[in-house]
Amino acid sequence: MWNRGGRTLVLCLVLVGLLAGCATVAHQEQSGFPNADNPEYLVNPFRFVALPIYALGNLVQYTFVEPFYFAMNSMPDFVGLSLEEQRYITQRQEAWQRSFAAQQVQPAK
Repeated sequence: MWNRGGRTLVLCLVLVGLLAGCATVAHQEQSGFPNADNPEYLVNPFRFVALPIYALGNLVQYTFVEPFYFAMNSMPDFVGLSLEEQRYITQRQEAWQRSFAAQQVQPAK
């Protein structure tokens, strides 16, 4: 069903995506890898692939995943959430509430 060019393209995209993960992590100084303070970090060609993927991941997490978790927390016994998962979701909800409250209380200039 897949022709050779399609398989090669998919394999290349997967390989570039995996290698892009190496370009986004800010490594610790003792590891010897470049970090954001080092110019080598910014020159990595896979950053052009990794940064949009990272931004897309954040968009998906905050628009779909977190609201889904909040909805699951409203019926924890039905979906089988553990007590630890319920606490985590409650902490995330409180963090969102603090963030919204801080945005609304900013003084006018």
